[in-house]
Amino acid sequence: MPGGAASGLADANSPPFVPSAAVAVRPALPVAASAPRYRLDDPDALDEARIEPARINPSSGQREDGLSQGRFDASEAPYLRITIGEGPNPPASLFVTIARRAADGQGLAVLRTGERGLIQTKFGPVEILEATLSGPVTRVCTGFSNAGQSGLSPLAPRFDGWLCAPLSQPPEPRAIACTLNKLVLNGQASANLEAAYRVFENRRMEGCAPAVADAPRREAAGETGSISKRQIRHNEAKLRRTVQARP
Repeated sequence: MPGGAASGLADANSPPFVPSAAVAVRPALPVAASAPRYRLDDPDALDEARIEPARINPSSGQREDGLSQGRFDASEAPYLRITIGEGPNPPASLFVTIARRAADGQGLAVLRTGERGLIQTKFGPVEILEATLSGPVTRVCTGFSNAGQSGLSPLAPRFDGWLCAPLSQPPEPRAIACTLNKLVLNGQASANLEAAYRVFENRRMEGCAPAVADAPRREAAGETGSISKRQIRHNEAKLRRTVQARP
């Protein structure tokens, strides 16, 4: 698997996951008058990340913050969804986590899974799993979670979600790490959490902002997690120069 991730093949022919009544996820409860604690530091993105209202997970009793970027049904563009929780998460496989999150308010189902692996991020190790999600359209995405990883800082956020690349290709593992680079605090945090985030920022993955000239190739290969305004401006300027140079 690219990016040095240790990978193994899950059951690629497993049937779609449909939660039964015994394990159905109850909608989390809105938190009244609670400002968002996290945001994506992605000023060049064409689609601004949407911050969802904070919620209380009824199973764990812990607060959860949600972020999304793009649209799942816009298969020509990337789509990101991430849920950030507080405190220890109940033990659950990444497949079950993705299936429950997809069904809970998303109306999506997991058709099959593929390669799994482990990547390093500024928050520490993160498990990844290729998953084909079906809803208005069908997309090959990569789910991720750090909930079950040992050795994490007690102040590290527990998160899970998925990233879908365009062109029906799974995103590169490196794109997941670079996406998580952008997860930052939104000003609603304790002094201890802010101190922890300063440590995380010192561990940011390098090389996550590709050279502008290399961006079209990386986008075509599905290696990037977002399309930036800077890339579009560069491509438009290059096209104008080419036209002007013709006899």
